[in-house]
Amino acid sequence: MFDFFSKKRRERRHEEREQKRLTRRRNTLILAFALLFPSFLTWAYFIFGERFAPSFSKYIFVAGKTLQFAFPAFIAAFVLQTRWLVRRPNRRGLATGAIFGAVVGLLIFFVGAYLTKEPGTFKPLVDNLREEALGRLQPLGLATPSAFLLLTIFYSIVHSGLEEYYWRWFTFGRLAERLPYVAASLISNAGFMLHHVLLLGVYFGFREPATWVCSFGVFVGGLVWQEIYRRSDSIYGAWLSHGLIDAGIFAVGFLLLPSV
Repeated sequence: MFDFFSKKRRERRHEEREQKRLTRRRNTLILAFALLFPSFLTWAYFIFGERFAPSFSKYIFVAGKTLQFAFPAFIAAFVLQTRWLVRRPNRRGLATGAIFGAVVGLLIFFVGAYLTKEPGTFKPLVDNLREEALGRLQPLGLATPSAFLLLTIFYSIVHSGLEEYYWRWFTFGRLAERLPYVAASLISNAGFMLHHVLLLGVYFGFREPATWVCSFGVFVGGLVWQEIYRRSDSIYGAWLSHGLIDAGIFAVGFLLLPSV
């Protein structure tokens, strides 16, 4: 009788260990996908897709972004079975986000505006940026002021919010359940930076210091948004900040358009 119950306990402990092992493996795969898929998607539509018709890259972008931003909601609802309580914005988070976003966004715009008008030693870099940007925008009909304005609104309002939900709430949130805050923040923002390295490398060149300086700026910006999110317990402050900085970047893009 004693051997029977002892055997049952051993079997139960073995099942519990096996279940924990499978859960850890599942969570590792979820995090690996969350960290790496955006970079794979960027490579697919921004580099690989350029070998084909512009519409092909557009379809990759739409399908890939849909998958990317649907993934956290699906995992939270059907795999982790957790709820995302959309917490209301608070004044502190919004104020901090607005100040940081406005300062950095204006700095980017004024530096970019100066370099597009008086490039000096940066002329080859600016010329390459203009050529690369127009080469990608014109085939898609996005090189006119009205079309580019719509693109700016999409990235500054919609896409910035989706990225905060993806990177701050989901990716960092899942990492923070397994790692200390600093480690979780560094890893999640390294993933956030990585796909920007690909974007900037195409525009500036992977050997150009500007690519790596700007990529590091993205990493630091992500850390700041992470802290705004943590302190306010809401994505709204980080979303506002992210959107203002994106608006500053796209404002520089307006200056590269042929009719401006």
